Amino acid sequence: MADISVVINGIKFKNPVFPAAGPNVRNAETMLAAVAGGAGGIVAKTISVRPANDPRPSIRRTACKGLINCETWSEIPAQEFIAECLKVKNAGVPLIASIGYKPDEVAKLGQWLEKEIAPDAIEFSTHYVGKDIEPLLEIPRALRKSVSVPIWMKISPTTPDIEELARRASEIVDAFVAINSYGPVLDFDIENPIPRLGSQTGYGWMSGAPIQPIALRIVHQISSVQSKPVIGVGGIENGKDAIKFIMAGASAVQVCSAAIRNGHEIYGKIAREMSEWLDSHNYKSLAEIRGIYDKKLIERTKFSKNPKMTVAPEKCVMCGACLSKCIQSALYMGEKHTEVIVEKCIGCGFCADFCPKGALELKERNGI
Repeated sequence: MADISVVINGIKFKNPVFPAAGPNVRNAETMLAAVAGGAGGIVAKTISVRPANDPRPSIRRTACKGLINCETWSEIPAQEFIAECLKVKNAGVPLIASIGYKPDEVAKLGQWLEKEIAPDAIEFSTHYVGKDIEPLLEIPRALRKSVSVPIWMKISPTTPDIEELARRASEIVDAFVAINSYGPVLDFDIENPIPRLGSQTGYGWMSGAPIQPIALRIVHQISSVQSKPVIGVGGIENGKDAIKFIMAGASAVQVCSAAIRNGHEIYGKIAREMSEWLDSHNYKSLAEIRGIYDKKLIERTKFSKNPKMTVAPEKCVMCGACLSKCIQSALYMGEKHTEVIVEKCIGCGFCADFCPKGALELKERNGI
């Protein structure tokens, strides 16, 4: 069986699947349930110097398997939350505390947490502190001075210059977590168009499957410009999703929306599916696939002009799945396989995504 254990900042995790800081880990009960469900580490819900007062309803589902929420940080006072974390300290997996938000606040909280519960690392959120790089860097500078444990910087997806922030922050922090939920966003039911969330405007923050491509891009960006570990977050629902993040450069992943939808067993399920995928592809460890996307990026075919779709006759089963996917009407069913009207094909590649047998491929054609 493939080895899916990981070491991040000297911390050994039995598997790379952790809860993301959120309502799925709001207290000791839910954190311990995550451990029982197979999480390789625990990230507690973010605390700040004062408890949150989030309006209700605070979590709703939306289109494309996503969630929207108007939750902020823990509604449990910091002192009480420390008591909750102490119940998890000896659960058998590393404990990562999460804190926010301003420099003086994280410095105070970090020092206090290190003294009271000695977490294995401290994650800090940049979600509510603006987008300018210099003020964002003041947060880890303050935290770094107050604690000795590793510190992880959680990145907001709306930060304008992700790469510049990552380069400069990597001189201070020990790892990155990418990404936080995306927003503000709005959704409602047209049959009853009232706000779905209890926030003043009905706006919230989106998580789950719809933000996965954004999260993958940012994980790859951060991994590409600096060498500190990156923990990927955003729309991970199964082992293949998690493998994709590792290929993009992540060292581990965090899960929130899928746990809210499916329960705490999702962490172990994702970890098992990762191991099974590695075994089925003859990989012995996650290290063999980490960052492999960069290699494929270099190796990929680059077309010198517009390519045309081609059909491998021996693979085509004439199912017709591709035909309705060409808005240019460049595909038709021939006598033995799908045919291409090359004059109409614009080489977009969309139809190939729907071929169950991999019979469609873009290729350059001389003279066209």
